[in-house]
Amino acid sequence: MCSTYKKEEMISNIPVTDTTLGFESDVECDFCPLFLTTYNADKSENARYEYGDHAPDEEKYQEECRFKPGDKVLCLMYEGYNAVFPGIVVGPLTEEYLRKLYETDEDMQIGYSSADEAVEKWHDWSWDSVIVRPLVRLKNDWEEMGDTVMVNRVYVFPYKKFKL
Repeated sequence: MCSTYKKEEMISNIPVTDTTLGFESDVECDFCPLFLTTYNADKSENARYEYGDHAPDEEKYQEECRFKPGDKVLCLMYEGYNAVFPGIVVGPLTEEYLRKLYETDEDMQIGYSSADEAVEKWHDWSWDSVIVRPLVRLKNDWEEMGDTVMVNRVYVFPYKKFKL
């Protein structure tokens, strides 16, 4: 594992362009982050994730996000979209939101036998998310974004206009 100094040195050497959103440094296990830090385009720290204790009733449940409800942000989403999109922060992921999502999401109903099971088995990484109202509705080959989406907290960045 790289030291903090080594990571900062590596990031300081990466060129920045007008289209740079930010950077990330991560350590993964079984395709899920153990440690993940995102940085803004100016190379200042955006957010940090460390595995563990993000589920309800645990110490880091609804870990504070630097953005408050109503803030306009840019979100990075990999799951089926691989895109950056603008949105408005609604708030942290809650059990209630996940239970309501289970009632309408057929894929969740295939993967879990009940809303209780979905809440119980939801990954730590996924619990460290915020709910965002997308300002554009992306569509992939199998679905269109809903009125709100879950975005991992570390993938929520300050809003900025890009020079293209």
